[in-house]
Amino acid sequence: MADLLVDLTSLYKRKITGVEIYGIEFYKALLKTKHRIIPIFRIENTIDDNPNSIIIPYSNRIIVENYSIPRIIRKSNADVIFFPVFPPPITVYNSRIKIIPTIHDLAFKYYFKTLSWKAKIYLIPKYNKALKKSNKIITISETVRNQLENVSSVEIINLGNNISDQYKTEYYSYNIAALDKFNLENGEYIISVSTIEPRKNLIYLFKIWEQLDKEFERYKLVLTGRYGWGNDKDLDTYILKFRDSIIFTGYVSQKELIDLYHFSGSFVLLSHYEGFGRTPLEAYSCGANVIVSDIPIFRENMNKLAVTFVTLDSLSTAINTIRKSIIEKKKNNILPDSYYNVLDKTIAENINNII
Repeated sequence: MADLLVDLTSLYKRKITGVEIYGIEFYKALLKTKHRIIPIFRIENTIDDNPNSIIIPYSNRIIVENYSIPRIIRKSNADVIFFPVFPPPITVYNSRIKIIPTIHDLAFKYYFKTLSWKAKIYLIPKYNKALKKSNKIITISETVRNQLENVSSVEIINLGNNISDQYKTEYYSYNIAALDKFNLENGEYIISVSTIEPRKNLIYLFKIWEQLDKEFERYKLVLTGRYGWGNDKDLDTYILKFRDSIIFTGYVSQKELIDLYHFSGSFVLLSHYEGFGRTPLEAYSCGANVIVSDIPIFRENMNKLAVTFVTLDSLSTAINTIRKSIIEKKKNNILPDSYYNVLDKTIAENINNII
């Protein structure tokens, strides 16, 4: 039995979205192995009552990541430390403990200009060091695994991403009253769920909405997710122009999100780049009509599902494709069981090779 550290300090006082959800589900999957799992939290364990937990008493992220975690690694007798959310501090390598991060995507290389200045200064050096010095790297799709192999000589292991079975219809009773909070009508809105930042390609969506708003007069465009970064005057102009037909929900709870998926007219995500694309699969699981950009990762994960793929190269073609999809409403689809709780299976099958 091995002792496995898991860095979960990034969960402290953060909105629980894609990478944070992955970190939690990665940890829970590790708990189902035969090994001793030692999670590291900042201030408090917000997940469970694991008696092996290490609680760092400092709230400051810079201190925790660059002082506390390296100190824990130096003093620990553990065999491995996983970093499932963000990359390791640059000072933890050349330790007797194996350093294994999860790298979710290569936006820090391919879409450098779209990143916040904080990410450019603080996170990118960590990612670049991880590409060179990690013992192994975990990733979440074949698309990203192939991209990583072009920039790193470290062994790359694709464990896949994870859709919780909480999204399965049989485990959830949909509540239409949830729409009242946002003044929405059943089936009369299009929802997009993501951090509002440049890589998510909102300008393209707004250009499409400029036409569709005239045709689907009762519809609203619902944007759900936290504000990220970027100072785009065109984006501000569109938001002002469509102030009567666009609704920003901000961050919502998982229960609210499930209801918003289910009662939507369609779900749409037209990203330039994704490492996995979790939200379209969540929406599909909730019975939504799913529309996504025609990019490699969506083709990898959704090519066999009844989703609509939209070109990013022709605005007129994209408008026609989305218009047709909204009218046809490919709803009430069933997400195959193979998409759910993937990490439970892949970690169980690969844990000995990983550690």
